[in-house]
Amino acid sequence: MLNQIVDAYHRTALLERGAIFPDTKLMPITRPEDAAIAAPGWVGKQWQPGGTLLMAINPGGGGDAYRVNPTDERLYGLFHAFKAAPADQREEALAALSEAWIGIQKTHNIFRLIRPILEALGAGSEGLAFLNVLPFRTRGDAPAGSTVLRQAWNVATSQQVAALQPGRIIALGRKAFDALSIVGATKKFDVVYLKRAIGDSYVTPEAQTAIAALRDSR
Repeated sequence: MLNQIVDAYHRTALLERGAIFPDTKLMPITRPEDAAIAAPGWVGKQWQPGGTLLMAINPGGGGDAYRVNPTDERLYGLFHAFKAAPADQREEALAALSEAWIGIQKTHNIFRLIRPILEALGAGSEGLAFLNVLPFRTRGDAPAGSTVLRQAWNVATSQQVAALQPGRIIALGRKAFDALSIVGATKKFDVVYLKRAIGDSYVTPEAQTAIAALRDSR
């Protein structure tokens, strides 16, 4: 894994919420210790510049009724481990985090959308990367305002994208696409919008059309 990718992901892992949020209005009331740590995203072990980067809006789990589950416990433990890793162990820590997150994501509803993307690209998750535009949970999973999104992009996410050098970004849902538009990414990158269903219960017809175009572009 390239050093600049590890360094960019680690800088995001080190972020404090106060560097992005001007107040605590969007701070979740459940598991605040998890909400305080940035979710840096994952990068497949076969990632190459020019690859496809998946982007969502921000980590879930910010609801008032949220209850921790074993997979989140494991994942946030790996976030903490990567954040605390000394320089000579960061690549290994990011690889462990990424492998675990890829596996966990396959058990979530969002994989109903990711699976056909992989099939269309003729690739596995190991050849892709994943980021949230905003790397922190929000209370009630509420959307953050444009000022917060721009700040997150400027101090963290844009540096990760620059290190990855993707050839294409796939925006997973309208919120992610709108956020990428707000920060100007749609003017700099080839961004494909995939419409998500509520709860990712099915693949929308619009997403199916976009995925078919991905398949045809191979």
